[in-house]
Amino acid sequence: MRFAPLVLAALCVLVLFTGLDRVGVLDTREARDAAVARELIARQEVFTPVLAGEPLYEKPVVAYAPEALAQALGPDAPRRARQMRGLIAVALLLVTATAGARHFGPRAGVFAAGVLLTGVALPLAARSDGTQLLGTLLAWVGCEGLADVVFGRAQGRDLRLVVTYGALAAALVCAGPLPALWPLGGLALYLALARDREHLRRARLPAGLLVMLGMALPWYGAMAERHGAAFLAHAPFFPYAAEPRGPWYAGPLLALSFLVVGCFPWSVLLPGAALHAATWWRARGRALLSIGPGGPDVLAGAPLERERREEGAAHFFIACLLASLVPVALYPAPPLTAVLPALPAAALLCGRLLDHLFEDAARVERPVAQATRMLAFAGSAAALLVNLLAARVREAAPELRLLATALFVTSWLPFLAGFMKRPRLAALLLALPVAAGAPVVSLRVLPAMEDWLNARSVAQAMEAVAPPRAPLVLPDAPPASLRYYLRRDLIVASPVPAMLREARAADGLAYLAFRPIREREVAAAQVHPLEILLRTPGLVLARVRPG
Repeated sequence: MRFAPLVLAALCVLVLFTGLDRVGVLDTREARDAAVARELIARQEVFTPVLAGEPLYEKPVVAYAPEALAQALGPDAPRRARQMRGLIAVALLLVTATAGARHFGPRAGVFAAGVLLTGVALPLAARSDGTQLLGTLLAWVGCEGLADVVFGRAQGRDLRLVVTYGALAAALVCAGPLPALWPLGGLALYLALARDREHLRRARLPAGLLVMLGMALPWYGAMAERHGAAFLAHAPFFPYAAEPRGPWYAGPLLALSFLVVGCFPWSVLLPGAALHAATWWRARGRALLSIGPGGPDVLAGAPLERERREEGAAHFFIACLLASLVPVALYPAPPLTAVLPALPAAALLCGRLLDHLFEDAARVERPVAQATRMLAFAGSAAALLVNLLAARVREAAPELRLLATALFVTSWLPFLAGFMKRPRLAALLLALPVAAGAPVVSLRVLPAMEDWLNARSVAQAMEAVAPPRAPLVLPDAPPASLRYYLRRDLIVASPVPAMLREARAADGLAYLAFRPIREREVAAAQVHPLEILLRTPGLVLARVRPG
């Protein structure tokens, strides 16, 4: 374990900080955040997030602060913003490792941080969803503070509760109500199942909620006064309030699916780790009873107390995992990164299991063997899907096939190690699919697929061929990356021909962009033929002489 910090640091560089400047801002979330932050700076707006001059009720304005800071520091803002998100991810790893070390031991804390780092959702959030990343960090600082109420010492508890509710208030201000409230739901669920009202009283929930409201009310109140019902209807679903709402019954299924995918490859070990939470590990095989004159008495020694505390903490983290999935079921059309708050809990459970594996492999070998078999099949299926995608995305076919090969090989290596009766090595190799796949995605796949992921090439082509001040006409809402990269007026109009006459540039032509599926429709509506300037998978750039 002496080299564990160095190994984790190397994994952080490999997974979180590799290839940050190889591709432009990605649609939709990263590009929209960058466009909003730039507009906030240009308008010197401090209350209302604005996109294209219109209020955007997606998340609190403070959530755009890291992106705005990156842009204010000078050029190369996308890489700098990704570095900031990477540092927030490292802070979340430290919080997770600290929680694991405190409740289950130092080795379990290291394993928990490694599990969180090598799951799919964390590097994805570090690349594209800084708000969820920051909200998760603050929520887990609060969550660890609430755990201290139940499992910590009484001395200094009130001061630690101030920090706890301060962190949850910051989550409310930065990310929204649901990211700030689920830790309280986790505590309430655990104490309700444990039938423990005393610790609920010690948590001082009414006072904590007042602290949270006191810090959040200035911005929420000002926004409600400015925008009224439109803002209030979106605020409960921050930070994903701008997305279209799907059917309500899809929420629980979506939450479970996101947990499986976001926690991959460790989702194959999570069921066994959750069942292992009820294991009395170190007390097993020891004398827990003393026979006295009055009959058997349970010993109140240190081993028994430690087992009670560890089992209680594991159950508390299971409650937190369940509570953190509730917002995913309530959000309107959330992205995969919405499941990130559940991952530290899953990582802590897996970290405890791995710690016990290294202590006594024979007793936990079975769930690890089951996990390696499941990963071999799941990884093979994922590799097959990526290979099928390569047949459709010809521009990135070699890179996608490389990724499919990496997924296939790294998914079978843990099974082979288990087959050779090396359960500890097999468990460590579960980290390989993301540890090896993330650099391949960052350095090879994303640059090759950039035209699928943003509209930077369309913006560059427009700047190169169009006269100064020439507007761009679109029949549909433009991608966020086009707003970010193209410093021109974007006119959304339908039908297009009527607007083209008003959008004529200095060269007598009108410039328009549309999705490839609409090319025939747009061309048929023109009097003169279209001149295609650039064709990408996401947008077609053309110009035409208005009729």
